[in-house]
Order: sequence, then C-alpha cells, then structure tokens
Amino acid sequence: MSGSLLLLFVFLSAFLAPPLSRLLRMPVPVGELVIGLLLGHFLAQGVALPEILGFLADFGFLLLMFLAGLEVDFNLLRQLERRHFVFYALYVVGMFLGAGLLAGLLGVGLAQALILALVSIGLMVATLRDMGILGRAFAKRVLILGVLGEVASLFGLTAMEKAAHYQGLLSLLKEVGIIALFFLLLFLAFRLAGLFLWWYPEVGRRLVYEEDPSAMGIRLSLALMFAAAVMSGLVGLESVLGAFLAGMILSYFLQKKHDLEAKLSAMGYGFLIPIFFIRTGMGIDLSGLDGRLLLEVGQALLLMLLIRLLPAPFLLLGGFRLREAFLAALLLAYPFTLMIAGTEIARSAHLLDERAALVLLLAAALSSLLFPWTAKMLLRFLR
Repeated sequence: MSGSLLLLFVFLSAFLAPPLSRLLRMPVPVGELVIGLLLGHFLAQGVALPEILGFLADFGFLLLMFLAGLEVDFNLLRQLERRHFVFYALYVVGMFLGAGLLAGLLGVGLAQALILALVSIGLMVATLRDMGILGRAFAKRVLILGVLGEVASLFGLTAMEKAAHYQGLLSLLKEVGIIALFFLLLFLAFRLAGLFLWWYPEVGRRLVYEEDPSAMGIRLSLALMFAAAVMSGLVGLESVLGAFLAGMILSYFLQKKHDLEAKLSAMGYGFLIPIFFIRTGMGIDLSGLDGRLLLEVGQALLLMLLIRLLPAPFLLLGGFRLREAFLAALLLAYPFTLMIAGTEIARSAHLLDERAALVLLLAAALSSLLFPWTAKMLLRFLR
C-alpha cells in the first residue's frame, strides 16, 4: 500500500471514529487509538508513513496538551475552603508518594509508576456529564481534585523528563534554576497581559467574542501555544509541557473562555487530535501481545486504582463520605490523554522500553472503558 492511500485511510478513520466509538460504547479518543492499532497492524506494515502525517500528529499533540491546560478551572479552587484545600492537596501528594512506594515494593519503574499516577480531567468531565451529576457538590469536589492532580501531573512529567538526562547534582541544579526562571518569566508575561486586559477589557472581550471574523482569539492562543512550546525546547523541556503550561496560565487569566475554548476544541478534536491518537495507535507494535502482557496490563489497572485509594483517608477528612471517596478514586483513575502524553515523553527519553510502553497504552485505553462504566454502575447502585 502506498503512503498516500494510507493517509486517505487515516483521514477516513478520523471521520468514522465517533460513530464507531459510540456504537461500541467507548470514549472517542479510545476508539481512535484502537482504530490506529488496527491500521498499523493490518495496513501499515512496511509502509513509509507520509511526513505530513507526522506533522499533523505533532500539531495535534501540542493542541491536545494546550486544551488540557485550558480545561483547568481555577474558579473551583477559589471557591474551596482553605481547610479542605489542605486535605485535597495532601491527597494528590499522597497519590504520587504512594506510586513511588509501590514502585519500590513491586519492582515497577519510577517512570511507569509516575505515569500510572497521572490525573487528567478531560474524560472525567464527560463521565460526570453523562451521569447527570456535573452540577452537584460531589462532582465539583472531584473536579477540584482533578485540577490539583492535573497541575501536579505537569510538574511530575517535567521532573521525569529532567531525571532522564541527569548528569550530576550541579548540572541538575543549573537546569532546575533555568526551568524555574522560565516558569517565572512566562507567568510574569501572562501577568502583564492580564493587567493589560484589566485596563482595556474591550480587547479581552474581542478575543473571546464568538462572532469575531478575524478569529483573533484563535490566533493569539495558537501563537502562545507555539511560543511556549519553542521556549520549553530552548530550556530543555518537552515542547508539549510548554503547551500545557500555556493553556493553564491562559485559563487562569481568561475567566470567560467558553466560546474560545469551544472554537479551539472544534478545530482540535474535529481534526488534529484524532490524527494524533490514530498515529499513536499505528506506532504500537502488537507482535509482543501475549497472555503474560495482558496480565501485566491487569496489574497496571489494579495499581492505578490502588494508587488513588491509598491516600483516601485525606478525602474523608476533607468532607467526603466513604462511598464518595471510593467513587472519586474511580473517577480519577482513567487519565487517558495525559497517560498517552506521558508514555510518549518517557518513551522518547528512553525511560520505557517498547513492552512497558505497550502495557501503559493498553492500560490507558482499558481504564477509560472499565472505570467509567464501574463508576456509573456504582452510582446507580448507591442511589
């Protein structure tokens, strides 16, 4: 098969993925990953992939991480009582410490344990909406946990990426200083932009105005995304981490961003992000799939849930009831988008071999099927 014909199959798959995913009752990104697996296994063997496919996939990856940062809702954090904030923060810290502890006890690599502990709220919001409880107090508390976990995940991925290039304490301190300066300068730049928008609010309204024919909000968002990605590369970070940070900081300063986020999501999830998931699936080698590997995937799923259950006492101190704490752990246990991103980062940094990466990718897909379904069944039972 020629590369051009394969490219046609990829575009058709991106179009057909949503109805096929709904038919099979799975999240659309999981369906795109599965379709990519099938394309790579049956059609792409020995075929040189077109360069345009790699470019579109990388663009989709950046936009995915930017939108993940834009999803962070700081208004939820502002509404939280300080006492509860402390317990929620301790829960998130306990997740990552528990992941490190389990890594040492079970002989799991630290990079793999960190990826299993990541938190992403994208699919969780869709699950809460599907369950019809998005406006309830419980859902808001879980979303706050998700926001804190996603921010902590950013710094965890940054630490993992730098640990891969460790060359001594002095070198590490120098790199940490450069990264801290980068974060500070980026935050100050956005802070100045926030002050400018405060003095000239009509400019801010135009950026998020739904009917703006020049689409200035889209242009500014993409410019910030690429600028942060390039600056991240200059200081030795993965470009996708810079894109995530840019989205998160933009979310902090733009309070009314619904229209802008909707337009970016339409462009991203309508075309570029599906290409990334399909291309990721095509890059997974299924030749090593066997019973032992499936057992490792099952162990990874159990670890994902256990990592979130170990610090559950902090949730009880923070106002959750026992059954709510277990339900919250389920809802936080399928960070599909960040698991895919973290696996790609760790694999490119040679922190994971192909088998471990395959285990994580399959665990990411299966967790997005099993845990939301279990959470829905549990909520129905508890009612």
